[in-house]
Amino acid sequence: MAEFFIGTPALIAFGVYVAVAQNWILGDYFVLTGLNYAPVVLYTVVIVRARTWKSEVAEEMASDPHYVRKYSVQQFLIFVPFSIIILAIVQELEKPTRSQTTS
Repeated sequence: MAEFFIGTPALIAFGVYVAVAQNWILGDYFVLTGLNYAPVVLYTVVIVRARTWKSEVAEEMASDPHYVRKYSVQQFLIFVPFSIIILAIVQELEKPTRSQTTS
């Protein structure tokens, strides 16, 4: 968790520094990559507060052959600006609402 809570603002701050001091294209890339971690931070907070992290991890590890490929792709996507943000929005929009689950 510390990686996300410390790394996200640090990467954004580093990107701002690089953009101002040296290279705005590279700096913008670091800022956008840092912003990709924002949904990861939010999901981490939600999972830890709901105390479901053990079951979430157990469920993921139960699908052993598939999680290696899944997480390899996700690790790559963290370096594609806006990809994680877009995926998080799509995932949230696909979740059934409470009214859909009760009817």
